[in-house]
Amino acid sequence: MVFGSVELPPKKFYMVRHGETEANVKGVAAGSVDTPLTERGRSQAEGLRQILGAVSLCPTIIVHSQLSRARETARIMNASLNARLVENRDIAECSFGDWAGEPWKVVQERVRQGLEPPNGESGHAFLHRAMKGISAILAMNELALIVTHGGVFDALATYYGCMIADVENCHLYEFDPQVQPHKFPWGVWHYFLIDRRRAGKSCVDIVPRNGVRTEKLSE
Repeated sequence: MVFGSVELPPKKFYMVRHGETEANVKGVAAGSVDTPLTERGRSQAEGLRQILGAVSLCPTIIVHSQLSRARETARIMNASLNARLVENRDIAECSFGDWAGEPWKVVQERVRQGLEPPNGESGHAFLHRAMKGISAILAMNELALIVTHGGVFDALATYYGCMIADVENCHLYEFDPQVQPHKFPWGVWHYFLIDRRRAGKSCVDIVPRNGVRTEKLSE
């Protein structure tokens, strides 16, 4: 798949949604507005360190957005990995403009209806930006762990005309390249802790959006 003149390399990478935030607890849309991690969110990031140790994952680079919830999650996770931390503003959550702070279910329904947030970011603009960010990360000659936002997970699936199941806070997802013409080019695995030293993984369903594959986004 090609985004403009940049190809998304068929390579393995890992992706994590930030820990629980105050906006998550309140059930409101934050988008590009900063909202801090809760104590539970920090604990989730600490717990993720155990999973990373159990699967012996050693990313050479951890890329996070500029928003504090992603940045702090990355720093907590990295305490025992000592990987290189890099900020990438293109993998930040969508800007909801005047909708920021409104109930998430209301905002989610508006997005599903194709409405655009006043003084915010259009769906096309967000998809363009998110794919640009992922493209740049995958172009690096490194094993990347991306700490990002739920909307960016959805953008990656949408780019290929697919949908991904709800992505939970601070869960580790592996994207493993697979040769599937005209389909999502990665098999996606979700890791979970069996005990303090062992982790298992399960396959995540990636399904066509509305049963029809959309065309790739053009520059």
